[in-house]
Amino acid sequence: MAKIGWIGLGNMGSPMSANLLKAGHELTVWNRTKAKADGLLDAGAKWADSPKAVAEASEFIFTMVLDGPTLQAVTLGDNGVVAGLGAGKVVIDMSTVSPAESAKVNDAVEAKGSKLLRSPVTGSTVLAQNATLGILSSGDKASYDKTLPLLELMGKNQFYVGPAEEARVLKLSLNMMIGVTMQMMAEAVVLAEKAGLDVTQVCEVMAGSAVGSPLVNYKKALISAGDYKAAFPVSSMIKDFDLAFDAAKQYGVPLPVTALTRQAYQTAVSTGRGDKDFSVLTQVLEEQSGYKR
Repeated sequence: MAKIGWIGLGNMGSPMSANLLKAGHELTVWNRTKAKADGLLDAGAKWADSPKAVAEASEFIFTMVLDGPTLQAVTLGDNGVVAGLGAGKVVIDMSTVSPAESAKVNDAVEAKGSKLLRSPVTGSTVLAQNATLGILSSGDKASYDKTLPLLELMGKNQFYVGPAEEARVLKLSLNMMIGVTMQMMAEAVVLAEKAGLDVTQVCEVMAGSAVGSPLVNYKKALISAGDYKAAFPVSSMIKDFDLAFDAAKQYGVPLPVTALTRQAYQTAVSTGRGDKDFSVLTQVLEEQSGYKR
Protein backbone atom coordinates (compact mmCIF):
# COMPACT_ATOMS: atom_id res chain seq x y z
CA MET A 1 0.00 0.00 0.00
CA ALA A 2 1.18 3.51 -0.83
CA LYS A 3 1.98 6.28 1.63
CA ILE A 4 -0.27 9.11 0.47
CA GLY A 5 -0.51 12.71 1.61
CA TRP A 6 -3.54 14.89 0.99
CA ILE A 7 -3.81 18.66 1.35
CA GLY A 8 -7.19 20.37 0.93
CA LEU A 9 -10.33 18.81 2.39
CA GLY A 10 -13.11 20.83 0.81
CA ASN A 11 -16.21 19.57 -0.97
CA MET A 12 -14.14 17.70 -3.52
CA GLY A 13 -10.99 16.86 -1.58
CA SER A 14 -12.76 15.10 1.27
CA PRO A 15 -14.57 12.44 -0.77
CA MET A 16 -11.66 11.99 -3.14
CA SER A 17 -9.18 11.33 -0.35
CA ALA A 18 -11.71 9.12 1.41
CA ASN A 19 -11.75 6.83 -1.62
CA LEU A 20 -7.98 6.38 -1.31
CA LEU A 21 -8.33 5.55 2.36
CA LYS A 22 -11.12 3.05 1.66
CA ALA A 23 -8.79 1.25 -0.75
CA GLY A 24 -6.42 0.54 2.14
CA HIS A 25 -3.72 3.12 1.53
CA GLU A 26 -1.97 4.97 4.34
CA LEU A 27 -3.28 8.54 4.32
CA THR A 28 -1.81 11.61 6.00
CA VAL A 29 -3.85 14.81 5.73
CA TRP A 30 -3.66 18.55 6.35
CA ASN A 31 -6.25 21.28 5.98
CA ARG A 32 -6.37 24.86 7.13
CA THR A 33 -9.47 24.01 9.20
CA LYS A 34 -8.65 20.83 11.08
CA ALA A 35 -12.29 20.06 11.89
CA LYS A 36 -12.87 19.21 8.23
CA ALA A 37 -10.53 16.24 8.68
CA ASP A 38 -12.50 14.68 11.54
CA GLY A 39 -14.30 12.11 9.42
CA LEU A 40 -11.10 10.96 7.75
CA LEU A 41 -9.24 10.82 11.05
CA ASP A 42 -12.03 8.69 12.53
CA ALA A 43 -11.68 6.37 9.52
CA GLY A 44 -7.94 5.89 10.09
CA ALA A 45 -6.15 8.79 8.44
CA LYS A 46 -3.25 10.54 10.20
CA TRP A 47 -3.03 14.26 10.84
CA ALA A 48 0.04 16.34 9.98
CA ASP A 49 0.68 19.79 11.40
CA SER A 50 1.77 21.34 8.10
CA PRO A 51 1.98 20.66 4.35
CA LYS A 52 5.70 20.15 4.89
CA ALA A 53 4.99 17.35 7.35
CA VAL A 54 2.57 15.76 4.88
CA ALA A 55 5.28 15.69 2.22
CA GLU A 56 7.85 14.26 4.61
CA ALA A 57 5.52 11.37 5.48
CA SER A 58 4.38 10.52 1.96
CA GLU A 59 5.46 9.09 -1.39
CA PHE A 60 2.56 10.70 -3.26
CA ILE A 61 1.33 14.15 -2.20
CA PHE A 62 -2.04 15.30 -3.52
CA THR A 63 -3.25 18.90 -3.38
CA MET A 64 -6.84 19.96 -4.03
CA VAL A 65 -7.27 23.64 -3.20
CA LEU A 66 -9.37 26.62 -4.22
CA ASP A 67 -7.07 28.56 -6.52
CA GLY A 68 -3.54 29.36 -7.67
CA PRO A 69 -2.54 31.63 -4.77
CA THR A 70 -3.65 28.94 -2.31
CA LEU A 71 -1.71 26.30 -4.22
CA GLN A 72 1.43 28.41 -4.09
CA ALA A 73 0.94 29.07 -0.37
CA VAL A 74 0.66 25.38 0.52
CA THR A 75 3.51 24.32 -1.76
CA LEU A 76 6.03 27.17 -1.75
CA GLY A 77 5.64 28.58 1.79
CA ASP A 78 8.18 28.03 4.57
CA ASN A 79 6.17 25.04 5.82
CA GLY A 80 4.92 24.09 2.38
CA VAL A 81 5.08 20.85 0.45
CA VAL A 82 8.32 21.67 -1.34
CA ALA A 83 10.14 22.14 1.97
CA GLY A 84 9.32 18.53 2.85
CA LEU A 85 10.21 16.92 -0.46
CA GLY A 86 13.08 14.57 -1.20
CA ALA A 87 14.15 12.90 -4.40
CA GLY A 88 11.74 10.55 -6.13
CA LYS A 89 8.42 11.77 -4.74
CA VAL A 90 5.39 12.74 -6.83
CA VAL A 91 3.21 15.79 -6.17
CA ILE A 92 -0.21 15.63 -7.83
CA ASP A 93 -2.17 18.86 -7.96
CA MET A 94 -5.85 18.37 -8.79
CA SER A 95 -6.91 22.01 -8.50
CA THR A 96 -7.93 24.33 -11.33
CA VAL A 97 -5.16 26.93 -11.67
CA SER A 98 -3.45 28.82 -14.46
CA PRO A 99 -0.59 27.36 -16.52
CA ALA A 100 1.72 30.12 -15.26
CA GLU A 101 0.96 29.43 -11.59
CA SER A 102 1.43 25.71 -12.21
CA ALA A 103 4.77 26.17 -13.96
CA LYS A 104 6.16 28.06 -10.94
CA VAL A 105 5.23 25.19 -8.63
CA ASN A 106 6.67 22.66 -11.07
CA ASP A 107 10.05 24.40 -11.10
CA ALA A 108 10.24 24.30 -7.30
CA VAL A 109 9.18 20.64 -7.12
CA GLU A 110 11.70 19.55 -9.73
CA ALA A 111 14.48 21.46 -7.97
CA LYS A 112 14.00 19.05 -5.05
CA GLY A 113 14.31 15.99 -7.30
CA SER A 114 10.58 15.24 -7.34
CA LYS A 115 7.95 15.46 -10.09
CA LEU A 116 4.69 17.39 -10.45
CA LEU A 117 1.63 15.96 -12.12
CA ARG A 118 -1.07 18.41 -13.12
CA SER A 119 -4.29 16.41 -12.70
CA PRO A 120 -7.36 18.66 -12.59
CA VAL A 121 -10.72 16.93 -12.45
CA THR A 122 -14.01 17.21 -14.29
CA GLY A 123 -17.23 16.45 -12.45
CA SER A 124 -19.26 17.33 -9.38
CA THR A 125 -19.15 16.39 -5.71
CA VAL A 126 -21.47 13.47 -6.44
CA LEU A 127 -19.00 12.07 -8.96
CA ALA A 128 -16.20 12.61 -6.44
CA GLN A 129 -18.10 10.56 -3.88
CA ASN A 130 -18.76 7.81 -6.41
CA ALA A 131 -15.16 7.79 -7.70
CA THR A 132 -16.38 8.47 -11.24
CA LEU A 133 -14.66 11.77 -11.95
CA GLY A 134 -12.82 12.53 -15.15
CA ILE A 135 -9.15 13.25 -14.52
CA LEU A 136 -6.90 15.10 -16.96
CA SER A 137 -3.18 14.66 -16.36
CA SER A 138 0.02 16.10 -17.77
CA GLY A 139 3.62 15.97 -16.60
CA ASP A 140 6.33 13.36 -16.43
CA LYS A 141 4.96 10.22 -18.12
CA ALA A 142 6.80 7.76 -15.87
CA SER A 143 5.41 9.51 -12.79
CA TYR A 144 1.95 9.41 -14.32
CA ASP A 145 2.21 5.66 -14.95
CA LYS A 146 3.28 5.15 -11.34
CA THR A 147 0.41 7.27 -10.02
CA LEU A 148 -2.33 6.00 -12.35
CA PRO A 149 -3.56 3.20 -10.01
CA LEU A 150 -4.27 5.87 -7.39
CA LEU A 151 -6.00 8.17 -9.87
CA GLU A 152 -8.19 5.26 -10.93
CA LEU A 153 -9.50 5.00 -7.37
CA MET A 154 -10.96 8.49 -7.79
CA GLY A 155 -11.92 8.73 -11.43
CA LYS A 156 -13.62 6.61 -14.06
CA ASN A 157 -12.13 8.39 -17.07
CA GLN A 158 -8.37 8.98 -17.22
CA PHE A 159 -6.63 11.10 -19.85
CA TYR A 160 -2.88 11.73 -20.17
CA VAL A 161 -2.54 14.77 -22.42
CA GLY A 162 1.12 15.81 -22.43
CA PRO A 163 4.40 16.42 -20.61
CA ALA A 164 3.87 19.93 -19.23
CA GLU A 165 0.90 22.30 -18.68
CA GLU A 166 -1.49 20.75 -21.20
CA ALA A 167 -3.94 19.49 -18.58
CA ARG A 168 -4.30 23.00 -17.14
CA VAL A 169 -5.24 24.45 -20.52
CA LEU A 170 -7.63 21.61 -21.34
CA LYS A 171 -9.44 21.93 -18.00
CA LEU A 172 -9.97 25.64 -18.58
CA SER A 173 -11.18 24.91 -22.11
CA LEU A 174 -13.73 22.42 -20.77
CA ASN A 175 -14.99 24.85 -18.14
CA MET A 176 -15.39 27.50 -20.82
CA MET A 177 -17.63 25.12 -22.77
CA ILE A 178 -19.58 24.17 -19.66
CA GLY A 179 -20.13 27.79 -18.67
CA VAL A 180 -21.19 28.88 -22.15
CA THR A 181 -23.54 25.90 -22.43
CA MET A 182 -25.43 27.11 -19.36
CA GLN A 183 -26.01 30.52 -20.94
CA MET A 184 -27.20 28.83 -24.14
CA MET A 185 -29.57 26.62 -22.15
CA ALA A 186 -30.86 29.59 -20.16
CA GLU A 187 -31.73 31.47 -23.35
CA ALA A 188 -33.52 28.48 -24.84
CA VAL A 189 -35.45 27.67 -21.64
CA VAL A 190 -36.63 31.24 -21.05
CA LEU A 191 -37.72 31.67 -24.67
CA ALA A 192 -39.80 28.50 -24.39
CA GLU A 193 -41.21 29.54 -20.99
CA LYS A 194 -42.35 32.90 -22.28
CA ALA A 195 -44.07 31.15 -25.17
CA GLY A 196 -46.14 29.22 -22.63
CA LEU A 197 -44.35 25.87 -22.51
CA ASP A 198 -43.88 23.92 -19.28
CA VAL A 199 -40.32 24.29 -18.02
CA THR A 200 -40.02 20.71 -16.78
CA GLN A 201 -41.12 19.31 -20.11
CA VAL A 202 -38.82 21.70 -21.95
CA CYS A 203 -35.81 20.51 -19.95
CA GLU A 204 -36.75 16.86 -20.51
CA VAL A 205 -37.02 17.41 -24.26
CA MET A 206 -33.66 19.19 -24.33
CA ALA A 207 -32.00 16.39 -22.36
CA GLY A 208 -33.37 13.78 -24.76
CA SER A 209 -32.60 15.67 -27.96
CA ALA A 210 -29.51 16.09 -30.13
CA VAL A 211 -28.30 18.86 -27.80
CA GLY A 212 -28.65 16.63 -24.75
CA SER A 213 -25.42 16.01 -22.86
CA PRO A 214 -24.36 14.83 -19.40
CA LEU A 215 -24.30 18.49 -18.36
CA VAL A 216 -27.83 19.18 -19.58
CA ASN A 217 -29.02 16.04 -17.80
CA TYR A 218 -27.26 17.06 -14.55
CA LYS A 219 -28.82 20.52 -14.57
CA LYS A 220 -32.35 19.85 -15.81
CA ALA A 221 -33.66 19.12 -12.30
CA LEU A 222 -32.24 22.34 -10.81
CA ILE A 223 -33.58 24.47 -13.64
CA SER A 224 -36.98 22.76 -13.60
CA ALA A 225 -37.32 23.29 -9.84
CA GLY A 226 -35.78 26.76 -9.83
CA ASP A 227 -33.68 25.60 -6.87
CA TYR A 228 -30.07 26.52 -7.53
CA LYS A 229 -28.22 24.98 -4.60
CA ALA A 230 -24.58 25.04 -5.66
CA ALA A 231 -22.80 22.00 -6.96
CA PHE A 232 -20.40 24.46 -8.63
CA PRO A 233 -21.00 28.12 -7.70
CA VAL A 234 -21.05 31.11 -10.01
CA SER A 235 -18.03 32.58 -8.20
CA SER A 236 -15.92 29.54 -9.12
CA MET A 237 -17.03 29.66 -12.74
CA ILE A 238 -16.01 33.32 -12.93
CA LYS A 239 -12.60 32.41 -11.49
CA ASP A 240 -12.13 29.76 -14.17
CA PHE A 241 -13.28 32.07 -16.96
CA ASP A 242 -10.74 34.66 -15.82
CA LEU A 243 -8.00 32.02 -15.80
CA ALA A 244 -9.05 31.07 -19.34
CA PHE A 245 -8.70 34.70 -20.42
CA ASP A 246 -5.17 34.76 -18.97
CA ALA A 247 -4.30 31.61 -20.92
CA ALA A 248 -5.88 33.08 -24.05
CA LYS A 249 -3.62 36.11 -23.75
CA GLN A 250 -0.63 33.82 -23.34
CA TYR A 251 -1.46 31.87 -26.49
CA GLY A 252 -2.99 34.69 -28.54
CA VAL A 253 -6.54 33.33 -28.87
CA PRO A 254 -9.68 35.54 -28.95
CA LEU A 255 -12.62 34.30 -26.86
CA PRO A 256 -15.57 36.49 -27.87
CA VAL A 257 -18.43 34.17 -26.82
CA THR A 258 -16.72 33.39 -23.52
CA ALA A 259 -16.33 37.11 -22.87
CA LEU A 260 -20.05 37.74 -23.39
CA THR A 261 -20.97 34.84 -21.13
CA ARG A 262 -18.63 36.17 -18.46
CA GLN A 263 -20.83 39.25 -18.29
CA ALA A 264 -23.88 37.08 -17.66
CA TYR A 265 -22.13 35.48 -14.69
CA GLN A 266 -21.14 38.92 -13.43
CA THR A 267 -24.81 39.88 -13.52
CA ALA A 268 -25.56 36.84 -11.37
CA VAL A 269 -22.98 38.02 -8.82
CA SER A 270 -24.26 41.61 -8.92
CA THR A 271 -27.78 40.38 -8.13
CA GLY A 272 -26.65 38.39 -5.09
CA ARG A 273 -26.28 34.97 -6.71
CA GLY A 274 -22.53 34.43 -6.56
CA ASP A 275 -22.94 31.47 -4.21
CA LYS A 276 -25.65 29.80 -6.31
CA ASP A 277 -25.07 27.04 -8.84
CA PHE A 278 -23.90 28.37 -12.19
CA SER A 279 -27.12 27.12 -13.79
CA VAL A 280 -28.80 30.09 -12.04
CA LEU A 281 -28.25 31.97 -15.30
CA THR A 282 -31.78 30.80 -16.21
CA GLN A 283 -33.21 32.69 -13.24
CA VAL A 284 -31.15 35.77 -14.12
CA LEU A 285 -32.49 35.77 -17.67
CA GLU A 286 -36.06 35.21 -16.47
CA GLU A 287 -35.80 38.42 -14.46
CA GLN A 288 -34.24 40.30 -17.37
CA SER A 289 -37.12 39.11 -19.57
CA GLY A 290 -39.80 40.15 -17.11
CA TYR A 291 -40.89 36.54 -16.61
CA LYS A 292 -41.95 35.15 -13.25
CA ARG A 293 -42.81 31.49 -12.77
